[in-house]
Amino acid sequence: MKLTPLSKGLLSLIVLAGLGSVGWNLYKNKAAAPAEAVDAAAAPASTPASAPGADAPGADAPVAAATPAPVASPAAQQSGFNSYRSIIEKGVVRVSVQSPAKPFFALENGAPKGFNVDFMKLLFAQSEFTKQHPKIVLDTDHIVDTYPAVPEQLTKNDSRGNPVVDIAIDGLTFADGDQPGVVYTVPYVSDFGYSLITAANSSVRGVSDLAGKKVGVLQGDPDARAYAQQNFRGAQIVELSDASTNGERDWIKRAIQSGQVDALIYDYPFGVAEIAGTDLVFAVAKLPQSDVRYKIGVRKGDAELLQNLNTAISKVKQSPEYLDLLRKYFISNNLGRVAGANGNETVYVVKPGDTLSIIATRLLGNKARYAEIEVRNNLPNPDLIQVGQKLVIPKG
Repeated sequence: MKLTPLSKGLLSLIVLAGLGSVGWNLYKNKAAAPAEAVDAAAAPASTPASAPGADAPGADAPVAAATPAPVASPAAQQSGFNSYRSIIEKGVVRVSVQSPAKPFFALENGAPKGFNVDFMKLLFAQSEFTKQHPKIVLDTDHIVDTYPAVPEQLTKNDSRGNPVVDIAIDGLTFADGDQPGVVYTVPYVSDFGYSLITAANSSVRGVSDLAGKKVGVLQGDPDARAYAQQNFRGAQIVELSDASTNGERDWIKRAIQSGQVDALIYDYPFGVAEIAGTDLVFAVAKLPQSDVRYKIGVRKGDAELLQNLNTAISKVKQSPEYLDLLRKYFISNNLGRVAGANGNETVYVVKPGDTLSIIATRLLGNKARYAEIEVRNNLPNPDLIQVGQKLVIPKG
């Protein structure tokens, strides 16, 4: 479903050569998603424990018409088309998406749903985009089947010579230049990593238990394979296809329950939806030295759009509504059980206004020690704590 940077260039060449269906044409839902208006005054309701981003590095500072069939055009960004001005003047943003890609995007009864949809409502409700229209329409009627095809749509024109989309959004971890003519924003999702997924009754509880075990990684994801080979020495790495069966993406469950692998590493944010309702768990929600950062793609020539997206992303990420979205979509009921406090460890109950940094400062005397609390409590992200949650605090 989601690949990482080292695999991007090769896969893009495969797609452009007309072979994109090989190994990746896994998702057959091409139903058109209706355009959806963004209300600048709308915001999800929730009661966060604190403002978002407090534990991130540097965070202490404060209905569109049907699209004609696209044609490949690597020089689309040189056409003089200004996507930012188009969005401002028409009140519509045309979005390249992959479906299904839960929990980020999927169609439910024909309507677009997911984290990316809710995030874009907040994003395009910012003042950078509402200068002429108080509501920006999200035109997500640009669905593709494969991950590399999401940014590829940025390089295509319609029959009139105009670009078919304005932005590309998914779990995109491409870097500028991975695909000619496409550049990326600052991350709109960060501070997650690879997770270690096992059966709830597995003897594998962490990295130290993987010697001699079979560890699954997503087929065609060289970054995940490289991470596993470097960090799980002595384990047998098995590449797995994420092909669906009967329209369901149950590849993780099938691989582990059949004994094909003992454990599997995968991006935590995508894993949340894929193991929901199963007896699988995130034995380790965030593996050491793993980092996941998702960005939005634009054409290289759309510098004005890129600049305004970056500004708006920064504003949204500092809002309480953004924290609500993180908690709505990425808090999982499949987290592995945390061992109870022992020795000099204590148990702390999260209060309104708390962040891991505040808790670390108060109880451990150093806000940087929030990372120890995160690891000890198997948290996938430092912002994913809730009022009333019990945390084991490491020894002082």
